[in-house]
Amino acid sequence: MGPVAALHSKTVARDSLAAINGRSMSGVCTQVQVPLNPVLLPSSLSLYCYPKLQVINPMGWDAFGLPAENAAIEHGFHPADNIQHMREQLDVLGLSFSWDREIITCSPKYYKWTQYLFIKLYEAGLIYQNEAMVNWDPVDQTVLASEQVDENGCSWRSGAKVEKKYLKQWFIKTTAYAKALLDGLSNLPKWYGIKEMQANWLGDCTGCYFEFMLKINNKPTGETIAAYASVPEAIYGSSHLYTLSNHRLLHGNSLLKEIFQREFVQGKVISAKSEFEGCLDLKIGIPCISPDDAEVAKKMGLAFAEVIETFPDGSQRLINSGEFTGMTREKALNAITQQAKNKNIGGFLTSNKLKDWLISRQRYWGTPIPIIHCQNCGTVPVPYEDLPVQLPSIISFKEKEVSPLLSISHWVNCPCPRCKKPAKRETDTMDTFVDSAWYYLRYTDPHNTERPFDKDLADYWMPVDLYIGGKEHAVLHLYFARFFSHFCHNQNMTKHKEPFHKLLVQGLIKNQTFKLPKMGKYLKREEIDFS
Repeated sequence: MGPVAALHSKTVARDSLAAINGRSMSGVCTQVQVPLNPVLLPSSLSLYCYPKLQVINPMGWDAFGLPAENAAIEHGFHPADNIQHMREQLDVLGLSFSWDREIITCSPKYYKWTQYLFIKLYEAGLIYQNEAMVNWDPVDQTVLASEQVDENGCSWRSGAKVEKKYLKQWFIKTTAYAKALLDGLSNLPKWYGIKEMQANWLGDCTGCYFEFMLKINNKPTGETIAAYASVPEAIYGSSHLYTLSNHRLLHGNSLLKEIFQREFVQGKVISAKSEFEGCLDLKIGIPCISPDDAEVAKKMGLAFAEVIETFPDGSQRLINSGEFTGMTREKALNAITQQAKNKNIGGFLTSNKLKDWLISRQRYWGTPIPIIHCQNCGTVPVPYEDLPVQLPSIISFKEKEVSPLLSISHWVNCPCPRCKKPAKRETDTMDTFVDSAWYYLRYTDPHNTERPFDKDLADYWMPVDLYIGGKEHAVLHLYFARFFSHFCHNQNMTKHKEPFHKLLVQGLIKNQTFKLPKMGKYLKREEIDFS
């Protein structure tokens, strides 16, 4: 986060939160966005202040996450201790902030409401835990979201080559909003350069996932799998599922792994044309609309039905499709996906390359995930009245320790909110981008102790008319912020969908960088031998 100004009638200017990943020196902060954006912002504000509009210019601190924790490990100070130091430096710069609106993401007063929104997402069916092959950073010893791995397969932060491993993780179902987020870009003409990047990231949202119950010998196993259908309205014409050889059901910790490995029969060699698109690991084969799927079905001896009939005038209707027979393709698409949504088995239009947001982090310094695991009741969200789940104090930060909260037994062990029997808290913490995905709403009502923000105040100040931030966050912070804003709108917490009207993307200061060519890992200057 950073300085954010809100101007009324109806103009709002905001910047991203200031990060506290290290001491700043000689009046220049360690992150470029901290000194640069606060200087840009007042010059922008002066244009808006001329007609005497109402202005708020608040400041906040993005104080959770890997950068802050790694800085604490390296320099030997607590992340929270750096805030006062940086606050003093910003005052020296002569920048006028509304310090009465200051927010700090590592404060229980703030992350109480991050946890509140997590539970709202959970209740809406948009939070789930699943075992998955994840991106593992061997240096920072934590999982990374797909958005945090660069084009060379390296960590966005440490530069280490990312490894793949199976872990049980928490996800936010951002794919459920993919089509809405893609369509919403048409209402953002002043997202110069960013709109195209987000559109490319979201992809063509023409297919959807359907969830299937797994049965063995016609008996339910309790496991479900989600497979992608590129043409949802033709689902009645499906004949088979494709799965990657490294799917979790074959290699993870699933109870069905041994059964699947035993029962799985290797099929005939499939043509290279049938390689998986995008990020899929499980997809539905529909031979009547895909020549590749038809070729596979014929090679495997699988029967399939034609489900789309084309008439002389070029129109198409469904056949052999149960209750949807006779519908036009467009009507059938809407009806089939809506029925899937109603049954909570998928149906949200998304692309074949977009993944849900993986938010689990095996680190100490982050917002605790408000979930309790009970042997009797299963996964139980912490009651709203028991929020915040506060992060326990530790004496020192330890480097390279997976899920350090596991070792704090007095914090982990707790009663189940439902049955009151012994249970355990979730020990992963949230990705720091969750904290910064909704802060702009908190700025409108920073001292509210009853809810994250008052709807009337949020509606008064929002949406942001001018947002100053970095282009590097096009498919990170700016993407997640849009998701949270759309979700809050659907929850009737705000009247607007989009959080930011216009973006001003500042430049970046460049310097020499040093990278190992084979690993892709970046090195500090002091780690290089120039002799």
